[in-house]
Amino acid sequence: MLKIVYVVAPPINFDLTKLITKNSYVIGVDSAVDSLIEQDIKIDLAVGDFDSISSLEVLKNIKTYQLKKEKDETDTEVALSKAYELNPDYVYLIGGINGLRVEHFYANTYLLNKFPNLEIKNDQTRIKMLEKGEHVLAFKGYISLFGYPQAKITLEGFKYPLKEHILRFGDVMGISNELDLSRGKIIVNEGKVIMFMTKKA
Repeated sequence: MLKIVYVVAPPINFDLTKLITKNSYVIGVDSAVDSLIEQDIKIDLAVGDFDSISSLEVLKNIKTYQLKKEKDETDTEVALSKAYELNPDYVYLIGGINGLRVEHFYANTYLLNKFPNLEIKNDQTRIKMLEKGEHVLAFKGYISLFGYPQAKITLEGFKYPLKEHILRFGDVMGISNELDLSRGKIIVNEGKVIMFMTKKA
């Protein structure tokens, strides 16, 4: 049986029940606990310094891992470390994309390199790191690729194909591509890329 862990990070302003499946392990990060409770989703572990939660009373019947307010890691990073202690097959970081604190989202993209097979997602976008090798996908929407920090890539079955193109740090050529066929292939010849898959409005 697959072990799937969902780490839910604030801010949350969408329906979590569309993303979180039953029988999965759910970790709520700080004020995301409020959103999970409101949407009647079982919380297996709450992680954070809880400085932005509605009330500490909501934690009364939930297993918690409380952090100091002054620390070297973000609450989300600690929560992901806890998730990987469970030896899961998949880990999804839900949220951590939207909100006013855009620097937190930027920091979260670096976690893709630290935690293998991590996927960041909300109801609109999926973000993951692609390592060296071939990656086949079927997706109707925008596919954007960014070198991390630099990669050589080949795109097959895309509207804008590439052949062993060097995607350097800061190069935005890989943004807003689409599949030209029902399936496409991303070949990472060298390095790594961060892939964004975004639904069309």
